[in-house]
Formats: sequence, structure tokens, C-alpha cells
Amino acid sequence: MNAKVVAAIILFCITVVGCVVCISFMGRNNEPNSGIEPISALDAVILEVKENSVTNTKLTLIIKNTASDEYGFGEQFTIEKWVDGEWCQLPYVHENVGWFSIGYALEGNSTQEKDIDWTEYYGELSPGDYRITKRFSYIRSPGDYDDYYISANFTIDWFVY
Repeated sequence: MNAKVVAAIILFCITVVGCVVCISFMGRNNEPNSGIEPISALDAVILEVKENSVTNTKLTLIIKNTASDEYGFGEQFTIEKWVDGEWCQLPYVHENVGWFSIGYALEGNSTQEKDIDWTEYYGELSPGDYRITKRFSYIRSPGDYDDYYISANFTIDWFVY
């Protein structure tokens, strides 16, 4: 085979794999209470909402790693609202939602701040009690990892608008 045909086949395979991955994330968790992962017990990673950072469209997370191990995390998050005594996952504002596949390292004994703007995914939130959940991974080696889901609670007050 010539080099152009091989390159075209490789490009086609990469495109198909990328589309499958995107489609698997699009629309996921688009119904209240569907697919909510249980919140994991991981004492090493702590999420906090930065004081005075909450609006009806965004907040700043403080991510603390109190252990010497490194964890990884990405852009994706979920938001749930406290309704009638239970957490209900918010639906996305659009049917087809995708996330950037970016990995961040949370080094041992470190703290990071991450600005979260949810308008593209959830729109403007009404007043109420919420929690944001992010996935953190402890990777021992390729294919050998543990995932943890960590949350931080926040409130949107009537006067935030």
C-alpha cells in the first residue's frame, strides 16, 4: 500500500474512535437522577467552593490534595440540586453536550483553583442548594486506576443575580 492510503486509513480510524467517544458522552445524565455516580470516600482530595465566588452562572473551586500521591482530573462535572430531601441531577440545556478531553495533574500536597462556568451545560441556575461533583483518578499505571467522585456544596441566594 502506498503512504497516502495508509494515512487515510489511520485518519479514518482515529475519526471513528473520536466520534464514538464523543457520542458516548453526549446527552449523558440528561435526566434528573439518571446515572448519578455515588460520591466516593477519598480523604486525600478535598473540594471547596471559594468564598464569594458563587453566581448563578459560575463559581471557583478550591481543589486540595492532602496526600503525597498525584491524582488526575478533567473538565467534566455534574451539578445536582437539593429538591424535596434528595439530590436531583440537573438536565443539560442542550441534547448534545460534549466535554473537552483535557487532563490535569493534581500533584501531592498541593492546592489548585479552578473556575467553573456551567452556562454552556446547565444555563443560569435558580436560587437553591446545589452540589458540584468531579471525578478524580489515581493512576498506578496505564489501565490500572481508581476513580473517585468528590463533591462540594454551594448555595445560590436570591440576591446573587
